[in-house]
Amino acid sequence: MRTVLRGLVLAAALTGAAEAATSITTTTVNLRRLPAMSGAVIGVVPANTLLTVACRGEWCRTTYQGRGGYIARTLLRPVTRSAPLSGEGVRFYASCAAARAAGVAPLRLGHPGYRSALDTNRNGLACDSSER
Repeated sequence: MRTVLRGLVLAAALTGAAEAATSITTTTVNLRRLPAMSGAVIGVVPANTLLTVACRGEWCRTTYQGRGGYIARTLLRPVTRSAPLSGEGVRFYASCAAARAAGVAPLRLGHPGYRSALDTNRNGLACDSSER
Protein backbone atom coordinates (compact mmCIF):
# COMPACT_ATOMS: atom_id res chain seq x y z
CA MET A 1 0.00 0.00 0.00
CA ARG A 2 2.82 2.38 0.87
CA THR A 3 4.51 1.78 -2.48
CA VAL A 4 1.27 2.47 -4.35
CA LEU A 5 0.69 5.66 -2.38
CA ARG A 6 4.27 6.81 -2.99
CA GLY A 7 3.83 6.15 -6.73
CA LEU A 8 0.62 8.16 -6.80
CA VAL A 9 2.26 11.08 -5.01
CA LEU A 10 5.19 11.09 -7.45
CA ALA A 11 2.84 10.84 -10.43
CA ALA A 12 0.81 13.75 -9.09
CA ALA A 13 3.98 15.81 -8.72
CA LEU A 14 4.68 15.37 -12.41
CA THR A 15 1.17 16.04 -13.62
CA GLY A 16 1.43 18.68 -16.26
CA ALA A 17 5.07 17.94 -17.03
CA ALA A 18 4.90 17.14 -20.72
CA GLU A 19 8.55 17.04 -21.60
CA ALA A 20 11.62 15.00 -20.77
CA ALA A 21 15.28 15.72 -21.44
CA THR A 22 18.64 14.08 -20.98
CA SER A 23 21.08 15.63 -18.50
CA ILE A 24 24.39 14.82 -16.83
CA THR A 25 25.09 15.41 -13.15
CA THR A 26 27.79 18.08 -12.71
CA THR A 27 28.94 16.72 -9.35
CA THR A 28 27.95 13.94 -6.94
CA VAL A 29 24.35 14.77 -6.00
CA ASN A 30 21.69 13.64 -3.57
CA LEU A 31 18.54 12.03 -4.95
CA ARG A 32 15.73 13.36 -2.75
CA ARG A 33 12.29 11.97 -1.99
CA LEU A 34 10.65 15.40 -2.37
CA PRO A 35 11.54 18.42 -4.55
CA ALA A 36 13.04 20.41 -1.67
CA MET A 37 16.34 20.63 0.19
CA SER A 38 14.47 19.32 3.23
CA GLY A 39 13.42 16.17 1.29
CA ALA A 40 14.93 12.96 2.64
CA VAL A 41 17.98 11.71 0.73
CA ILE A 42 17.12 8.34 -0.83
CA GLY A 43 20.27 7.87 -2.88
CA VAL A 44 23.49 9.40 -4.15
CA VAL A 45 24.11 9.87 -7.87
CA PRO A 46 27.78 10.06 -8.97
CA ALA A 47 29.15 12.96 -11.01
CA ASN A 48 28.87 12.66 -14.81
CA THR A 49 25.89 10.28 -14.66
CA LEU A 50 23.58 10.44 -17.68
CA LEU A 51 19.92 10.72 -16.63
CA THR A 52 16.54 11.24 -18.24
CA VAL A 53 14.83 14.06 -16.37
CA ALA A 54 11.51 15.86 -16.32
CA CYS A 55 12.04 19.33 -14.89
CA ARG A 56 9.62 21.79 -13.42
CA GLY A 57 10.85 24.93 -11.72
CA GLU A 58 14.06 24.39 -9.79
CA TRP A 59 13.74 20.58 -9.49
CA CYS A 60 13.99 17.67 -11.89
CA ARG A 61 12.34 14.30 -11.45
CA THR A 62 14.49 11.30 -12.41
CA THR A 63 15.17 7.66 -11.67
CA TYR A 64 18.53 6.25 -10.62
CA GLN A 65 19.17 2.58 -9.86
CA GLY A 66 15.45 1.89 -9.68
CA ARG A 67 14.66 4.73 -7.27
CA GLY A 68 12.62 7.71 -8.32
CA GLY A 69 13.33 11.09 -6.83
CA TYR A 70 14.38 14.69 -7.38
CA ILE A 71 17.63 16.51 -8.13
CA ALA A 72 18.09 20.29 -8.07
CA ARG A 73 18.19 21.62 -11.64
CA THR A 74 21.35 23.64 -10.87
CA LEU A 75 23.27 20.37 -10.41
CA LEU A 76 22.47 19.11 -13.91
CA ARG A 77 23.92 19.98 -17.32
CA PRO A 78 21.49 19.47 -20.22
CA VAL A 79 22.68 17.10 -22.94
CA THR A 80 19.63 17.03 -25.17
CA ARG A 81 16.86 19.54 -25.32
CA SER A 82 13.42 18.62 -24.13
CA ALA A 83 11.47 16.24 -26.29
CA PRO A 84 7.74 15.56 -26.26
CA LEU A 85 6.76 12.35 -24.48
CA SER A 86 3.97 11.62 -26.94
CA GLY A 87 2.76 12.67 -30.35
CA GLU A 88 3.87 12.40 -33.93
CA GLY A 89 7.49 11.33 -34.42
CA VAL A 90 7.99 10.11 -30.83
CA ARG A 91 9.38 6.60 -30.52
CA PHE A 92 9.53 4.44 -27.42
CA TYR A 93 11.14 1.02 -27.19
CA ALA A 94 10.51 -0.97 -24.03
CA SER A 95 13.69 -2.99 -24.52
CA CYS A 96 16.71 -3.40 -26.77
CA ALA A 97 15.03 -6.48 -28.20
CA ALA A 98 12.11 -4.27 -29.30
CA ALA A 99 14.49 -1.72 -30.85
CA ARG A 100 16.36 -4.47 -32.69
CA ALA A 101 13.08 -6.00 -33.90
CA ALA A 102 12.13 -2.58 -35.30
CA GLY A 103 15.51 -2.42 -37.05
CA VAL A 104 16.62 0.81 -35.35
CA ALA A 105 19.32 -0.41 -32.95
CA PRO A 106 21.73 0.97 -31.94
CA LEU A 107 20.06 4.19 -30.78
CA ARG A 108 22.23 7.31 -30.48
CA LEU A 109 21.93 9.90 -27.72
CA GLY A 110 19.72 12.75 -28.92
CA HIS A 111 17.97 10.66 -31.58
CA PRO A 112 14.37 9.37 -31.47
CA GLY A 113 13.95 6.30 -29.29
CA TYR A 114 17.11 6.76 -27.22
CA ARG A 115 16.70 6.62 -23.45
CA SER A 116 19.26 6.09 -20.74
CA ALA A 117 17.54 2.95 -19.44
CA LEU A 118 18.54 1.19 -22.67
CA ASP A 119 22.11 2.50 -22.52
CA THR A 120 23.41 0.24 -19.75
CA ASN A 121 27.09 1.06 -20.33
CA ARG A 122 26.33 4.82 -20.53
CA ASN A 123 28.32 5.41 -23.72
CA GLY A 124 25.61 7.41 -25.51
CA LEU A 125 24.78 4.47 -27.77
CA ALA A 126 21.84 2.39 -26.53
CA CYS A 127 21.38 -1.22 -27.59
CA ASP A 128 24.83 -1.49 -29.18
CA SER A 129 26.49 -4.88 -29.63
CA SER A 130 27.87 -4.87 -26.06
CA GLU A 131 24.36 -4.51 -24.56
CA ARG A 132 22.18 -7.58 -24.85
